[in-house]
Amino acid sequence: MDTTRDIIYRLYVLNDEDIEAGITGGGASGTGISGCVVDTFDLSDVDVVQWLEKRSQADGSDAGDAYLGPRRIRLAGTLYATTRLTLFDELFKLRAALNPVLAQREEPLDKGYRPLYFSVPTNRATDYPSGAIDLMVKALPRGVQHVTQRDNVGGVDVDPLAIPWQATFICKDPGIYAASPTEVEIEAASAPVTQTGTWTNRGTYLGKFNGLFYVNSAAGTISFTVGDSVGTITVPSSTGNRIIRLKDDKVLTFEEADVEVPQMSRIAFVGDTTWPLIDPGDTTYSVTFTGCSPVAGGRIWFYEQMA
Repeated sequence: MDTTRDIIYRLYVLNDEDIEAGITGGGASGTGISGCVVDTFDLSDVDVVQWLEKRSQADGSDAGDAYLGPRRIRLAGTLYATTRLTLFDELFKLRAALNPVLAQREEPLDKGYRPLYFSVPTNRATDYPSGAIDLMVKALPRGVQHVTQRDNVGGVDVDPLAIPWQATFICKDPGIYAASPTEVEIEAASAPVTQTGTWTNRGTYLGKFNGLFYVNSAAGTISFTVGDSVGTITVPSSTGNRIIRLKDDKVLTFEEADVEVPQMSRIAFVGDTTWPLIDPGDTTYSVTFTGCSPVAGGRIWFYEQMA
């Protein structure tokens, strides 16, 4: 994270890059600084998941494969207001933004893991002409604390005030992702069709493939090749159009008449490589519709990953 740039969670600006623009001078009632800033942050805490057991008849332990688990994030900052009255109003807004129940109600399928947006500077001018990489983590608030001290909330109601706060988050995966996806639209066609191309992963880690396919009522297959992954989705006939979702958390669903149902038995992979991953650099892809035809609105995408 770069504390000279905006940090946003659920539309609340935790770190306002233009905080100085909120200064009202003059010394009279209502003067001072308004807004919220992040003073310190730590997003480096990532669990390593591995089984360990005592080595029989010998010193040491036997160990299993190592995997990365949840990422933990700690933020601390300061909330400013020009009066005591507005300070406590803004404090309730901050607590609401960092409430896990409200985060889940915002998007129930995400289980409360909502994007925490931030950016970092970069010298990769060709890839990022703006000089910054816009990023996110999918974070669930675990707690928010604010310390009330007489020396920073004392005085009368019209005095400008500041209150320190701190918050913790947990991410269900360790990924630091691009804020926006790299995506390709699936063109509508009235007959079997193959769409091919090459896309570029500017990230430093593997990207996870997603597919959203709108198809007509005919039976058929959707075959895809992404990198070294080759798979086929079998599509039965129906009475109307369907929405097929291939999700990066290794779930396949079919939706018809506004009802979405898992259909894991309808996907098969060729060889040892299963769910597609996009390597850093250039990766070719192809999607072939046989029997069933694509309807407008489909797309394939992935989020570049930086860690």
